[in-house]
Amino acid sequence: MRTLSHSRRCHSATISHTKVILTKTNQPAILNSVMEAKQGMSTGAAVVAAPPDKRNEKRLHLAVPVKVFPDITSFESQNCCTYEISTNGARLVAPPGIKTAGQIIFLQRQNRRARYKVMWIGEAGTSLQGQVGVETLEPSNVIWEPEIKARIMRS
Repeated sequence: MRTLSHSRRCHSATISHTKVILTKTNQPAILNSVMEAKQGMSTGAAVVAAPPDKRNEKRLHLAVPVKVFPDITSFESQNCCTYEISTNGARLVAPPGIKTAGQIIFLQRQNRRARYKVMWIGEAGTSLQGQVGVETLEPSNVIWEPEIKARIMRS
């Protein structure tokens, strides 16, 4: 377990003292955090901390519409939107039909389609509820248009 402390100063006055406790969990991107009041401040604010990023690829926080084919043997699709994208994966609004991690789906952007694997599904009651993470099974078949790929590389 690792503890980080941080004091913020604004106009030479201490605003608050935040203590964040990071613990390893089996869930992706979930942190346990504790807000401690110092010097008479209230605890009305919540601490939001990002987990350390283990990925080497660049990601772009961009909402773009995509079609999801949850059953690769069917032509039925669901429209949904991305939260963030990379050349190798995406975080999506969870469409109906995605049931389990490991499920193989098609993701389509405009006229480009590729197979993806569902890597995780956000659990109910967490900040990732209603979201899924997918990773491409066809790295040479990037579905994002050249303008988006260029933005990912610059991010």
